[in-house]
Amino acid sequence: MARRIVVCILVLFIWARGFASSSPPPLSASPTPAATASRVSSFAEALAEANRLKETNEGKHYDSEFGTAIQATRPQLADVVHECAKDSKLPIVFDVVFIFAADGRVESTLQTPDQSAAVCVADRLRNLRLPAPPRGGWPIQLHIELNPANDAMKKRTGPNPATSKDMELAMQAAKAKVAGDYEEALRLYARAIKLNGHFAPFVYQNRGMLYLNRAKESTDRQARISDLQKAIADFKKSIALGAASDDELNRGLEKIATKANLQEATKLLAQETGQ
Repeated sequence: MARRIVVCILVLFIWARGFASSSPPPLSASPTPAATASRVSSFAEALAEANRLKETNEGKHYDSEFGTAIQATRPQLADVVHECAKDSKLPIVFDVVFIFAADGRVESTLQTPDQSAAVCVADRLRNLRLPAPPRGGWPIQLHIELNPANDAMKKRTGPNPATSKDMELAMQAAKAKVAGDYEEALRLYARAIKLNGHFAPFVYQNRGMLYLNRAKESTDRQARISDLQKAIADFKKSIALGAASDDELNRGLEKIATKANLQEATKLLAQETGQ
């Protein structure tokens, strides 16, 4: 039982990780050059490049797309990992690096050597599809750690995110977003928010990301302004709820994601309005 719960906790951190650090680099006009699949010849190189890129502005945003896609997978990541690792001895720690082609499909995967569970997880998630990355050959790291003595297990006092109704609705919303159905995603986020559940900071954070991403995709200036204003409101609400929470996951969300997202949305809104 401990194995499955720890995986669920990790899923939450994967969802949040990579959105942005607390002090993001300035927005750049062009993406940071990334290694192409042909340039990455080993797992070590791919992992190093993935870690380098996740600190860039483009990398942070693409990590968020990856986290959304992972949350929308069926079966869920926790179930995939549990099935792949069921015959392995704990503790298990491994990484899978997904190399995304220019069209957002998984071009190839590299994983921790001599880890059958890593090979299994990589194979089960090979059909992931994301929006187009900043450049073809873009690597993303998935870190998995199964350990019954994991500190995160000891620190968790709230409900299991995998069985929380608001998180269930949020994951359905994430799936709708990946499919391009923003209106259905917003409807599901609204239902999750009405529950006023334990993971409301994550729900507001992810709805804010939808508004922010939609604003950046829109060619309508007024629609961009409206979505940026909604994103800012959601990020502020996420921060306020997280600060008041007694749960470490909720409190830590601002540091790894929401504050930087708020800063970006605020900067983009200022550019749109000239203020």
